[in-house]
Amino acid sequence: MRTALRRSPVELPARAAATEQRDGWTVVLRYEGEERHGGPWLVDLSHRRRWDYQDRNVGAHTPMDLPVPPEFGEVGVHGPFVINRMNRTQAAIWHLGAGSPPKSPRAAGLTETTDGHCMLAFVSHGVSAALEHLTPLDLFDPSRATPFLTQGPVLRVPCQIVTFAPDLVVMSLARGHGRTFVRAALASGGVAGLRIGGEGIFNRRFTKV
Repeated sequence: MRTALRRSPVELPARAAATEQRDGWTVVLRYEGEERHGGPWLVDLSHRRRWDYQDRNVGAHTPMDLPVPPEFGEVGVHGPFVINRMNRTQAAIWHLGAGSPPKSPRAAGLTETTDGHCMLAFVSHGVSAALEHLTPLDLFDPSRATPFLTQGPVLRVPCQIVTFAPDLVVMSLARGHGRTFVRAALASGGVAGLRIGGEGIFNRRFTKV
């Protein structure tokens, strides 16, 4: 059976130096000139698998064998998986670790949302300075234990944002906003040195979470 051809919702204005074909996606591992810049980096992770889980008793379940965090805004990291408690009835599951993601399980209340979203990572020192130019949200509240989830507007676009550390933030937004969002993010965050990076930059940092 032929693998479906998938395209990222964003087009990054840089020349790829190393790519990989994965589940129908062309994934950029590294861009030319990365070694000349120390970050912060904007990395396209739209190819990473994502699911939405909904149930009126969501906190009592373990979708994909993952415990749902008990409080709204809490985030659990379980190996390659991240599960975000969004509200009373909903949790989001992201596959962010290296390696092949699982096939979507057939389970009530679980829906794969990969193709409907854009996912971006902000990596390395200077991330907080770059994001200050994109949103008024406090994504680095010292009173909250990392990782934590924030839901709100970035560049006026509704986003799910997980702060893993001062140098690592991942966000998800509707696919249709992808191109204009990235252009605006690079223009606004460029004041703080935001540049385009390949998946390898994210992989190396996420292994330390």
